[in-house]
Amino acid sequence: MIINGDKVMVGATQSPANAFIFCGELVAATTTAVGGVLKLQNTYGLDLIVTDVLFDITTESTGAATLDVGVDDGGDTSNDTLFDALDVNTAAGLFNAHKNAGTNGKHNVVWKEDEYIVATASATVAGLVGNYKIFAIAR
Repeated sequence: MIINGDKVMVGATQSPANAFIFCGELVAATTTAVGGVLKLQNTYGLDLIVTDVLFDITTESTGAATLDVGVDDGGDTSNDTLFDALDVNTAAGLFNAHKNAGTNGKHNVVWKEDEYIVATASATVAGLVGNYKIFAIAR
């Protein structure tokens, strides 16, 4: 928990250098709904710069699917600015936005206040087991 001014932030850790780490589990979504695998809103009262994203996939999905991961203003449109077509079906492993970003992915993305980071599957990711870590700094 972080206390930042008058806000109490749960699910985030802040270092003295205004760096944030967001952690949680990925959802084994059986639909292609936007944010079905991950939907995280920036409710922390300031714009952030995402410096890296790690997906630690311990069990790959049984469905042949990829993930698009990125920032969207309303959390209702798929985005691939962090990971573009990350294959979560062929192998478990540790994936990061620096090495596994794909064609459109970047590892430094602005995440404005009230915007969302969304992970959207191209098909069912049933059986997927994994977690995420998102690293960000204050803008």
